[in-house]
Amino acid sequence: MITAEQIDYQNPPDADHNWVETYLIPIVIPEEHIYALVYVCARPAMGVMSNQIMVCGALSDNRSDLLHYNDNQHLPAPKKFSELTSPIGLSIRATDAPRNFRIDYQGFDGTEIHIDWEGLMDPFDIHDPNHSPQAGRVEDMHADIDTGKKHLAGHFDLTGRATGTLTVRGRTFKVDSIERMDHSWGPRDPMVIKNMYIVSATFGPDLAFHMICPWNPDLKGAEQFQLTHGYVLDQGKVYGLTSELTMTSNHHGLMCTGLQMSVKDTRGKRFHLRATADVGAPWSPYPSAITFNSMMRWSYGDRDGYGVVLPNYNLPYLNQRRGRFYTDPSPTVWV
Repeated sequence: MITAEQIDYQNPPDADHNWVETYLIPIVIPEEHIYALVYVCARPAMGVMSNQIMVCGALSDNRSDLLHYNDNQHLPAPKKFSELTSPIGLSIRATDAPRNFRIDYQGFDGTEIHIDWEGLMDPFDIHDPNHSPQAGRVEDMHADIDTGKKHLAGHFDLTGRATGTLTVRGRTFKVDSIERMDHSWGPRDPMVIKNMYIVSATFGPDLAFHMICPWNPDLKGAEQFQLTHGYVLDQGKVYGLTSELTMTSNHHGLMCTGLQMSVKDTRGKRFHLRATADVGAPWSPYPSAITFNSMMRWSYGDRDGYGVVLPNYNLPYLNQRRGRFYTDPSPTVWV
């Protein structure tokens, strides 16, 4: 269970430079094919933080096609993580912790974000067996901690409704959509960011999904994926997802262009989901990781939806498999 106090810093007295506290907040306007991502990573033991804001309006394999990009890796950390203000014009404030937040951003080139985030559920605690059926039985998604070992690292996911405005290059768009944000804390070696898919799918306030799927691209087909944590928000109630997963993905180069998933919740209900990429671009949350994240178009039966998918690659993993000497052949497409 997540408490209001866990929105603020959780670092113990002996926390070192690897201890991080993060926000990840996607803001989507599906009808306009616009996707914005706000990411904050603070290192309280060092008194520093990074801020990243990106706005996508097309599907691309490089960041030069973004509508807006602001990235500063060397900023002073706020005194309180629940009342964050940044020199680059970003503020995030917990208005009713741990469910509701206010996000404001006054950027350059006529880009602004003014959003109220209202949680549609209590935060989903991946370390609480009352929330996640596999809590304590699978490897931690961030920290390199033995399975089942008690620790101070934490992570929650929260599906919510974002309302307000997003202004891009002077054009203002109304925001009224449902997505999933997260907040995490704990030790995180920036060179050991794991391969995984972070998947969200929304079909309305009555039906939304979130899945955390470790990924081994060395394997084939559905063998590549596992499901360690996830939930379905169905008619206002949250049901954890079991480990039963059938999942395949399609790629163009490193970019995910399609997903097929079958998941099962704790009631025994199965859901078959499909997605194709709409807009997105690569994002580097850390220098050693690259995430070809996209807002996807989802289908479930006769219902259409949307949701952000973040396929994360560990760069040292890619280097080991793709690194070339001058005389080595150059691949044109890698799947």
